[in-house]
Amino acid sequence: MAESGLRERKKRETRTRIADVALRLFADRGFDRTTVADVAAAADVSVKTVFNYFPAKEDLFFDRSGEIEESWLRAVADRQPGESLLAGLRRRSLSRFEDHPSGPTAHFRRVLAGSALLQARGQQMWAVHEDAVAAALASEVGELSGQVLAHQVFSVHPLVLRKVEQWTQDGVADDEVRERALALVNHAFDLMDRSIPNVS
Repeated sequence: MAESGLRERKKRETRTRIADVALRLFADRGFDRTTVADVAAAADVSVKTVFNYFPAKEDLFFDRSGEIEESWLRAVADRQPGESLLAGLRRRSLSRFEDHPSGPTAHFRRVLAGSALLQARGQQMWAVHEDAVAAALASEVGELSGQVLAHQVFSVHPLVLRKVEQWTQDGVADDEVRERALALVNHAFDLMDRSIPNVS
């Protein structure tokens, strides 16, 4: 049992190391100019080992997709008695923008912006996450309303990202950009909450 647990821990550590190395290389060179062989060499593993953990090159970049979807689903249930149906999703969305525009996820966003392939894959994954949240909301508001609400929630993120880029280009200070981004998230959720006044 202990040996099996050790093996699993080493596998997780190897997977994490490969993904971390890949993201660093993608940030330095760009996704399209970095090969799987480059990642393998930098992580001190074989190319075969990389593909054992990540079936496609894009999976190296989106290595936390499963965790992210789980965090969205937990957010659906994350509300106290009397809170809005979307309270947990609001908190999840706010946390996504707390480090804007130059925090830990800035390099991730830059890599994504530089690759059409990653953007397409990201849109596909975003739709899958949206469908999962819609299914979770459906138990409270019905299938159609769940789909509409989930789409509205997931539309907030690209909107705020566009505004962050605009404000940054306009020379707005980092702290002010962050405050504007959080205010926009809250405003969007205020509007959504008013559309479901009878659900709590």
